[in-house]
Amino acid sequence: MSDTRSYEHGSLPPPPQPPRMNRSQPQLATVYAPGAMFTWEGGKGACIAAPVEGAPTIDFSNNSTRREQIFETMTEYCESWLQRGLNINRPVPVYGVQLLDGCFYSESRTGVPTVSIASDRFDFFRPDRIGYVPGPLVYRCDHCEIVREYSSPAHQMADPLPTACRAQEGGECRWRQLDVVYAHWSGGLEGLSPYRYSLGADGQLRKIPRCQCGNETFRLIKRGNQFSRWRFKCTGCQGERELYQNDPFTLGLLKPRIEAGTAHTKAEIHMNPVSYRASPVFYVQAARFIVYDNDAEIVTILGPNRQPELTAKLAALHGFGGADPTPDQIRAQLAAKGRDAMYPVYERVLRQAVEAEASGDAGTAQSLGDMARDMLQGWYDVGDVVPESQASPALRQQVIDRHDRQYARRFDPMRSTIEHDALRRRKLEPTGQSANLRHAHADLAREFGDPARQASYEQRVAAELARAGIEDARLIRDLDMVEFSFGYTRVAATPETVQKDRPMPVRLMGFPRLQNNKRPIYVIEQQNEALYFRLDAAAVGAFLRRNGVMPQMPPSPKTIGGELIESYDDFGLFLRDFAVRDEASRVRRRDIASSVFLLLHSLSHHVMHGIARFSGLDLGSMSEAIYPADLAFLVHRRGMTEDLGNISSMWRDHNAAFLDYLVSRRELRCGSGTLCDHRGGACPACIMIPESSCIAGNQLLSRASLVGGRAPIWDLDQTPLTGYFQVVRDLAQPQADTA
Repeated sequence: MSDTRSYEHGSLPPPPQPPRMNRSQPQLATVYAPGAMFTWEGGKGACIAAPVEGAPTIDFSNNSTRREQIFETMTEYCESWLQRGLNINRPVPVYGVQLLDGCFYSESRTGVPTVSIASDRFDFFRPDRIGYVPGPLVYRCDHCEIVREYSSPAHQMADPLPTACRAQEGGECRWRQLDVVYAHWSGGLEGLSPYRYSLGADGQLRKIPRCQCGNETFRLIKRGNQFSRWRFKCTGCQGERELYQNDPFTLGLLKPRIEAGTAHTKAEIHMNPVSYRASPVFYVQAARFIVYDNDAEIVTILGPNRQPELTAKLAALHGFGGADPTPDQIRAQLAAKGRDAMYPVYERVLRQAVEAEASGDAGTAQSLGDMARDMLQGWYDVGDVVPESQASPALRQQVIDRHDRQYARRFDPMRSTIEHDALRRRKLEPTGQSANLRHAHADLAREFGDPARQASYEQRVAAELARAGIEDARLIRDLDMVEFSFGYTRVAATPETVQKDRPMPVRLMGFPRLQNNKRPIYVIEQQNEALYFRLDAAAVGAFLRRNGVMPQMPPSPKTIGGELIESYDDFGLFLRDFAVRDEASRVRRRDIASSVFLLLHSLSHHVMHGIARFSGLDLGSMSEAIYPADLAFLVHRRGMTEDLGNISSMWRDHNAAFLDYLVSRRELRCGSGTLCDHRGGACPACIMIPESSCIAGNQLLSRASLVGGRAPIWDLDQTPLTGYFQVVRDLAQPQADTA
């Protein structure tokens, strides 16, 4: 208060405020997240983003489901990162600490590296504000080529850059902040300094601020554009140094092992000189999920201690044979759902059926039995009662393997089918939460209100959806989403990078610590429109048969999803088996899971391109969710600005053109021609989208799954694919001939 009054009366000048830039929340949570390097507007200098104290926090105490989903996602992400990194094929070992920062990692008493994420190590923030510090603070004079380095802005303020230039008498230096930095795959980042880190005999890391001759001043000699030709030159002894720096973390870890005879090399310790203007030195690690608030089953039933319940749930969802529950079990299930008021009626009808049969009145007994059956089936349909299922041995084993082998969460069909069931109960079935696009709605069809035009609309949409092999199409009005960023990497975005012709482990870093020693997690909560599509099961079954992965449809009531789950072979978080680029690298043959995902994922991208064309939304402002076992996918807007109803407006104004676009073969041609076909049938010129929007990093994607063509490069079975739209047309042809 006193300071404020002093400023008002002019006795004290207000403290200077640092300059600011305005950026969106998604940008702050990703491109400008702590640890990122960026150039200030107008090219005024380089800065490093940093967490800022006092940013708006998020309290999940009243919403534990979101909190649990965030930590569960992080744990799965880190476990997959660790597993892939430890399996890097190289002659020297990879240590767990080379792959995960301390906030994600611990070692057991036996020395086995494990993921350990404690909730009390993190705080949740809305990305409204991110701080920054100028840096790296290394400067070079354009005239005399002298290099000056500062450890902090305070150091530079205390000892400013000199103005007198050594190159010309009476001249002034022209200082520039160097736009080249040292980066290392362990997460290290250093300015382009001539002073190198050294590990002393006492085990302490030190930066030696002088030449061997004792001189502390160096010039940076630039000989061309190649960093390998640049040299630091001592102004005392005139000795030259190559551009390399020892990464402090890796030096402390590996130098004692090298001295002990382990076959590690100094190349693993040396950092890379990188121009941060030309090459990225920061890769944010982020994830997203659809929110299922107040549905604790999503978290609990997928836990390691609920395997019997998960098995029963999967068996019930996908039609594994079994018996009706007993009357007592039916009553208990209805009571658990708060729907037991109708049970006495069901019980009375059953009793009357038994009495009619005992009296010899077979017709009445049959009628009453059918009535009781219809009541029970109605409870089955809405999920109030779950039938007693008989899970197959293959399904039981998959539930066990899912936990033991740590299936990648993003592609786990068991997880996605549980999530789809929650989506069905929360968004697809309740009135007002979604709109069935087969019917005219006041805000989605201009024909609404005119009976004749409305009937014409519904007939046309039904026919167009049938042409595309789509069984169900819905607009979800408010899809709850959470996106969050929790760490970053340097040099590469995946657990492995090749540097100096050697595979190296990439370390996943948490964001820098706050003053309370916790790490920030930046969370964006959204509510946006989405389009939901579920494909025709008969058409998908025919597609799988035609492409040689499923000999026949599973016996009713078992679903294709049941077969898919039983035969699923983990994709892995980074889809390594599907990222091959040549014949020699193929290790995977097409199966039900990969073929269904390929189809749904390719169609999802095709839908996003259609939305972008007819709605004005950018491809980068959308994303997707795939539900392979349910033959369904979801395309949703992911912007943080207010949802202006772009998707619903597109459907209202352009639904005819959009549906025609979906099945038009012309729209599924690539401008790259046969070159794209030979490289897998997907490229930026056709159905790829920005990787930040794609659930699979633009892998498992091919136009051939829709219109036919060459098999994907990863497929050991190189038999050409029959496209889904071809199969749908073939199935419709006999009906057209009959008509």
